Amino acid sequence: MSKLRTLQRAMTKAVDLLNEIGTPCTYTDKATATAVSVNAVIRELSSLELVGDYRQGDLKVELDATKLSAKPLKYDTLDVQGKVYAVMSPSGAERRLGDTVYTYKFVVRGA
Repeated sequence: MSKLRTLQRAMTKAVDLLNEIGTPCTYTDKATATAVSVNAVIRELSSLELVGDYRQGDLKVELDATKLSAKPLKYDTLDVQGKVYAVMSPSGAERRLGDTVYTYKFVVRGA
């Protein structure tokens, strides 16, 4: 099996795991008002990550990119168990292999 095929399988398994263990959420694209049900791995930013515009209570999110029609943009929203958060910025490079994006990572802030 080629290295590329092995990497593709590993990325697919990682996304499957994210969807299995993630928290159910609703992601809404502000531009199109399109809402999508997704599972996301969510955690609070650590004290070492609270730099620049980040604040205590901001959350780092990673979700399945294949469920979204476009890259998350500032002020899109994420509804997590009835609490609505706004996308603030990317929190790292998206996980990609070639032209295929597997997950997006970004920071959200509650209202």
